[in-house]
Amino acid sequence: MISRQIANSTKLLLALLVGFGGVCLFITSLTFSTAAARTEDGRPTPPPPAPVVYRVAVTDSATARRLTASSFDLLEVGGSGYLLVLGDAATGDQLRAAGFAATMDAVRTASFARAFREGWPTEYRTVAQHYQHLDAVTAAHPELARLIVYGQSWRKANGQPNGFDLKALCLTRQQPGDCALTPNASKPRFLLMANLHAREISTGEMAWRWIDYLVDGYGVDPDVTWLLDSSELWVIPIVNPDGHQIVETSNLGQRKNANANFCPQGTSGMTETVGVDLNRNASFQWNVSGGSANACDDDFVGPGPASEPEEVALESLLRNLFPVQRGPQITDTAPLTTTGAMLTLHSYSDLVLLPWGWQECPVLEECPPEKRAPNDAGLRAFAFRLSYYNGYKTGQACELLYGASGTTDDWIYGRLGVPGFTFEIGPDVEYPPPPECTGFWPPYHCQDDLFWPLNRGAFLYAARVARQPYATAPGPTVLTVTVGVSTAVMGQAVTLTAVVDDAAYGDNGFGQPTAHTVTAAEYYVDTPPWAGGAPHPMQGTFDGPTTVVTGAVQTAGLLPGRHLLFVRGRNEAGFWGPVSAQWLSIQGWVQYLPLVLAEPQ
Repeated sequence: MISRQIANSTKLLLALLVGFGGVCLFITSLTFSTAAARTEDGRPTPPPPAPVVYRVAVTDSATARRLTASSFDLLEVGGSGYLLVLGDAATGDQLRAAGFAATMDAVRTASFARAFREGWPTEYRTVAQHYQHLDAVTAAHPELARLIVYGQSWRKANGQPNGFDLKALCLTRQQPGDCALTPNASKPRFLLMANLHAREISTGEMAWRWIDYLVDGYGVDPDVTWLLDSSELWVIPIVNPDGHQIVETSNLGQRKNANANFCPQGTSGMTETVGVDLNRNASFQWNVSGGSANACDDDFVGPGPASEPEEVALESLLRNLFPVQRGPQITDTAPLTTTGAMLTLHSYSDLVLLPWGWQECPVLEECPPEKRAPNDAGLRAFAFRLSYYNGYKTGQACELLYGASGTTDDWIYGRLGVPGFTFEIGPDVEYPPPPECTGFWPPYHCQDDLFWPLNRGAFLYAARVARQPYATAPGPTVLTVTVGVSTAVMGQAVTLTAVVDDAAYGDNGFGQPTAHTVTAAEYYVDTPPWAGGAPHPMQGTFDGPTTVVTGAVQTAGLLPGRHLLFVRGRNEAGFWGPVSAQWLSIQGWVQYLPLVLAEPQ
């Protein structure tokens, strides 16, 4: 590979900026040190060659396959009619000699150089800070939060220093039996996990914000409130704490875990990283595609399926959170009654990836039916609902880039039937907004200015459909719910208004579902449909995929206090979408009388 001809520091830059979080393209493992490198006799080594990004014309599948099969290091991003190759000044001539049309991409090359100069952004939280946050949330909100230790990292399991427990946070309005490690839970479960790849530090920040959003929003935000009342929302902010600690202290390029049995000293002339790629080590379809048997490569699959303690613990946790709802055959379909959902966060390139990841299709083409998952229609509907919120490109890994096996999203669907998706958080430099927010270490302001606002709605949607994702994701989305007055007098009629949209799909990717006409909408007071609440039909013009519906809420029988109004819609395909909610406060005449007397006459 071209990167194996590049000196150590430049090799780090290449991996840090282009190593694909969920679907690596065989990019080698790299290390970065701010200390000046020296030869054996103590003299400073010459500076490494400057990194250069090349735009390679790809106008047909044959060219794309030839390029992906070549020795060049490909980036995980591309565009219409081109893919990207990373190398040095000599790489362009080598590409052209191999028959490819290649030109330097000045914008991306400049972006790589900037990130190489700036290095580690100190505002990002360490593993210790993430764990302190989990402890603080649990202590401050015992009615909502329970902390679970579900395993040990490689270092701790092997008696090495700087090892960690593996921790997950369960958030729900705590009732007896909640957060138990059993798949037969009474509440549906949604799991969000981050930092499976150590250097992808934006992902842990998103998990931190999701935790705070939930605990701060309980009793304030109507959707957060009903979700925590009726669901368990699990969060693992750091799946790979050993690797993250390496990133913090010594090697920004660390992607894998800290298993020192593999590549302990690196390779002669290169400083490659120890460990196993935990997102190639899962025990479903292990080592089928998109991984390396070379222990020093970033995408090293390990010596066998689930060989790493982090992966063993994660698979055990998933089996304890979700029941088996799909048969053992590749072609077995999970039923519409399947419960549960998972998002695994990686960075970068603004993608929503859905199973199957292990399949290999022509690059940048829609996969044929035989290479799609048995629940492809439900998975694709779910994925495109998510990308409605963040605008990411959506599809199978091989449709957008290339195949990869042994991944966690494939495992949870393949073994349990639960829909799992990978988010690649962070844009390519070519796409606004701001171009500096690309890469593994974007400026910290990108977390609140860009990543969190884009992904908050997607996280919330995933939690809303987790009760029965295959049955509800194909149904319409309730985008807004409003009431005519925030506080009503007992007996006063209140108008409830909602926007119901079956066309709320992302519009970038492969296999976008067809929007259907909305045919019905209904609301519930306090008791949602799954708990046996009474439906109240809503009125609207049901002649297209997007409609505004209204309902007259009769408050005569409502006690004083705050009530939740749930709204959902149905499309012509017969699918009811997930509910969304709004508050309505009721005052009795006794409480209302002082307000009446205080009004000017």
